[in-house]
Amino acid sequence: MKNRRTTTMSMSALVLLISGFLGSAQAAEILVDSSLLDEAMDVVAEKFSESAEAQEEITRLANEVSSTFEEFKRANDNLESLLVLNAGYRQQIANQEQQIATLNESIESVEEVTREIPLLMEKMLSGLEQFLALDYPFHPDERAARLQFARDAIDNPDVSIAEKFRQVLVAYQTETSYGRTYETYPETINLNGSDRDVTIARIGRVALLYQTTDRLETGAWNNNTRTWEPLPPGEYRQAVQSAIRVTSQLDAPRLLELPVLPPEAAQ
Repeated sequence: MKNRRTTTMSMSALVLLISGFLGSAQAAEILVDSSLLDEAMDVVAEKFSESAEAQEEITRLANEVSSTFEEFKRANDNLESLLVLNAGYRQQIANQEQQIATLNESIESVEEVTREIPLLMEKMLSGLEQFLALDYPFHPDERAARLQFARDAIDNPDVSIAEKFRQVLVAYQTETSYGRTYETYPETINLNGSDRDVTIARIGRVALLYQTTDRLETGAWNNNTRTWEPLPPGEYRQAVQSAIRVTSQLDAPRLLELPVLPPEAAQ
């Protein structure tokens, strides 16, 4: 509008100037042309104003579209992350359901085993008791005390099932280890109706030998007759003495000729 006013003023001055030289008729014609020019300028200014407003609207809409697109991208990224997270949760839930099913089966099995364990432990101790009665008679008091300790644990209601079963297994494991070890220890045994102090040499469950402290009598346990039997002193005294020294770790291990009962046939 300012430009239009400036143009109007300039045109008015020009008309006055021309009027002074050309006369009134020509001045009137120029004034008519000036009004048309003003109208044209008004139309152009209005178009420019409308164009500016349209450009502002376009810019505003473009900004809104850009902002909306950025929000859409963020929402889409969040959706993809949630889908991945949801898939992971579904897999975890499936695994947990499988674990629950397995645990339920295990609990049912444990309940069944728990009902059968007391009978199993009683059979194991009874079998071990019979085995001790038929085995070589080494450390009889110690082995009997271990067996009785396991039996007392079974009969004690304050002891858990797991601890009861552990005591039975300890007794079995200890008895099993005797078959893989050797040792020497002092003992008092009955020979021909009298008690004698002897040195016992146990070699696994293969041989149980004795020799008196004066080394004059040597013998072995006969598990078939369940008695101590003397051995010919000239034949086995040195061999048993060597066995005692080896099992006492006084001599290095070596091959020894010792009296061994033949194995019995399995029944």
